[in-house]
Amino acid sequence: MPTTSDRLTLRDLPIPAKLVVTSFLISVGLGYLWAMAQIHFKHASPGEPMPTLADLVGRFSGVPWPSEPKPEPENKDAKEEEKPLVLSRAGVKVKTIIDTRCLRCHKPGGDREETLLTNHSQVAKQLEVKAAHPKGRLVTVLTGLRGKLTSKTMVGVFFEFSEDWEELNNEQRKLEEPKREAERLVLLAWIEAGATKETFEANAFPLPQGFDRTHLANRLLVELDPAAIRMGRGGPQPVPPGEKTPRERWGDAKGRQINVEHLTQSTHAHLLTFSMLWALTGIVFAFTNHSYFLRCLISPLVLIAQVLDISCWWLARLEGVGPYFALAVLGTGGVVGLGVGAQITLSLWSMYGKKGRCVLLLLALVGVGLFGLTYQKVIKPQLEEEKKLVAPIAN
Repeated sequence: MPTTSDRLTLRDLPIPAKLVVTSFLISVGLGYLWAMAQIHFKHASPGEPMPTLADLVGRFSGVPWPSEPKPEPENKDAKEEEKPLVLSRAGVKVKTIIDTRCLRCHKPGGDREETLLTNHSQVAKQLEVKAAHPKGRLVTVLTGLRGKLTSKTMVGVFFEFSEDWEELNNEQRKLEEPKREAERLVLLAWIEAGATKETFEANAFPLPQGFDRTHLANRLLVELDPAAIRMGRGGPQPVPPGEKTPRERWGDAKGRQINVEHLTQSTHAHLLTFSMLWALTGIVFAFTNHSYFLRCLISPLVLIAQVLDISCWWLARLEGVGPYFALAVLGTGGVVGLGVGAQITLSLWSMYGKKGRCVLLLLALVGVGLFGLTYQKVIKPQLEEEKKLVAPIAN
């Protein structure tokens, strides 16, 4: 084992080389901070700075946390099929249909959060007439072909891409097909009738004369009271918000789970790009004047933790034990973050003498001050805005 005096260290580099290495390490540190912002937007619940345990398990495993037994799928037997309700004037809960079929992706933190559909104004924006969408984008995607979800068709969200489709057997799917198709036709009828704010917020759309409601599920039907509609109410009032049912909790978690396509893209990006970065920061740390043991420990640490982290992403999809691998992401991700921080901080400290270290401390103080200002002016208002945005959904 060579001593410090027998080998090249960061302290021995010329000033130009030190400046390059310093700029690189600081750039990596800033980039990692932006990666934390990406984690917030992709994995954390709205209003939460970082993912909670429930966020991690839901995102990677698609199950609720704390763990609970999976509820039996509905319509297990054809004999259990509902008989149509006898209503003097039937209405349909159009908002419930949109919430069930669309908000899985079109909500804060969803895969399509750039086009939110949590309130009427956001839905109306997707009905604006454009050259590519003569009747509005929402009509375009509701009248496309079934198959893979694309920018031109989202019909599959009622069928094979709905959150509970995989739970149904072939016989149950045959029973569900006409029900899901009826939901799609209701939304088109609502849009054709003007897609009014009143019927959306009342969650009660009067069915057009001649509309066949035979296949609509009873939970989507409501007896209309015209006076109540004008006041923004429709039919029976909803139960006050409280604890969700097991089926709702499982549905929410499944709706948050990252799909295989996106997970593959993230794996590809992390293994290629981040591995290069962590290799460079590890090599830089290997040339510090710290102890041999510390250099052997910290230099490869981030690379190893990154591979373990990505492995847990995939293992989290296993049935039964998957949620525990999802929880392990908190530990592996934490090791990556702490390891990168240690490599950058200790490398910079080792590179300079007293004067250089004073400059580093000054830069660190400035950085902390700027972060504090950014938190007060940007991050905190953003978190508060997210909480306000999801408040109507929770209610």
